[in-house]
Amino acid sequence: MELNVKKVELRILRADEGMVLTDGDTFSSEGGEVYLGVGDSPENWTEITSAEAEEIRNAEREKLMSEENTYHKASAEE
Repeated sequence: MELNVKKVELRILRADEGMVLTDGDTFSSEGGEVYLGVGDSPENWTEITSAEAEEIRNAEREKLMSEENTYHKASAEE
């Protein structure tokens, strides 16, 4: 058995008050933190307002609901 000890640099992004961090798929909480993984970079993240984050989430929900309704209509017609 071999034991290797390595130093790991923990990189944490913290959103300003009233702001949310996003990489386009994931959103932090307001003023929240994002722990960057080994292959991640701060450049992949953007700080947006909480209102912008809510608008994006609502648009995604509406799109999913619309797709689900389309699927159910198509299934019912079969």
